[in-house]
Amino acid sequence: MAATMRDLSDSSAGLIAEWKPSRATWVVWTVLSLPMAVIAGLGYEFIALRGALPHSGSANLAQLALVIALTFALAAVHEAVHGLVMRSFGASPEFGVLRVDGIPLGFFTTSPGHRFSRHQYLIVALAPFLVITPLGVPACLLPFGAYLAFPLAIICAGCIGDLAITWHVLRAPSNVQCEDLRDGVRFWKA
Repeated sequence: MAATMRDLSDSSAGLIAEWKPSRATWVVWTVLSLPMAVIAGLGYEFIALRGALPHSGSANLAQLALVIALTFALAAVHEAVHGLVMRSFGASPEFGVLRVDGIPLGFFTTSPGHRFSRHQYLIVALAPFLVITPLGVPACLLPFGAYLAFPLAIICAGCIGDLAITWHVLRAPSNVQCEDLRDGVRFWKA
């Protein structure tokens, strides 16, 4: 998977490396997130319908608008979870819209200048996946749970970036400090 991992270990300031996903990485993430979305969507829909097959597949504009609104709301919750965990580690999170080549691809949470321990940063990266994905199961059992299946599947698939960052952090030395960037991560000597 093409990405930019620059070795900066000669830096006198203690900067070891910086990783940022490349355009090719974004394409790979999109491709890998599609089966995640399908599997999660089928699982959440199965739970929401309690194993019953739907009698009709029709939806009106109001239902479609509700599903889109819920998707954006859950995306905001995803970033809020990152932010709450960052704040619990003493960071001051900032929120925004991630754009690649001017195209908005999603939301982001970052805390420029704050250095997390490797363990803390793993928690920051994985928190939304570990909180929202399992909480989606009981949410789908609610009377309106079928409306949550698609948004939950999209949010689960959107965690592909968090999982990729987790993989890079796990490959870093155990005593490294991690600085979250809007579009990547910096690794510092502890």
